[in-house]
Amino acid sequence: MSIQKTVKAEGKAMGKEPVFKTPYEKAAGAYVAIMGVIALLIPADVLQTYPWAVAFTDFMAARVPQIELITSLGIRPELNRFYYSVLWAMSPGLFVLCCLMGWEGRQRTYPFWSLPFRKAVFLALVLGAILFATANMGWMTNTGNGVLRFILSNRFGMGYLGNIAYVAAPVMAASGIMNLIIGWLSGEIPRHIQLHAAGER
Repeated sequence: MSIQKTVKAEGKAMGKEPVFKTPYEKAAGAYVAIMGVIALLIPADVLQTYPWAVAFTDFMAARVPQIELITSLGIRPELNRFYYSVLWAMSPGLFVLCCLMGWEGRQRTYPFWSLPFRKAVFLALVLGAILFATANMGWMTNTGNGVLRFILSNRFGMGYLGNIAYVAAPVMAASGIMNLIIGWLSGEIPRHIQLHAAGER
């Protein structure tokens, strides 16, 4: 009984750790939440109501082929075309944020900062596969797929699942590759590997 009481007391003293510990993590969480709210607020006939929205989405679609692909599926095409144009327009900011979050993570021993070179290459290949799959979307073009229809026809699905699957995940994968490259070129990853090895002795 005394041991259980001690464990409970220690748990209360420490308290629950917050999900988002750093300003970068909080900003990333806020980004996902804000993008979800935007999905709820976009008028269904946005391209018919606002001529500037047509020019904006055409500009973005010319640079991000995924937008044309999503539009061609015919599931709320007007709404999805505008929403994913907004997401991709915001993606450079998310990329920089994720890079900063990953770089700051070296202070708190994010696992990839002490990955040996072979494992780092494997991780980079996995992240590259995510980027390739998201860009080509061959696995997300079956309009008979109930999950896909939910992601593209339901505003909650668009705002959160769609955002993560189509945009946030590949942007985060790209930032992970960038951090791996910078980590090796700067010597930060080799230094963390040495520190990790020394700590295990």
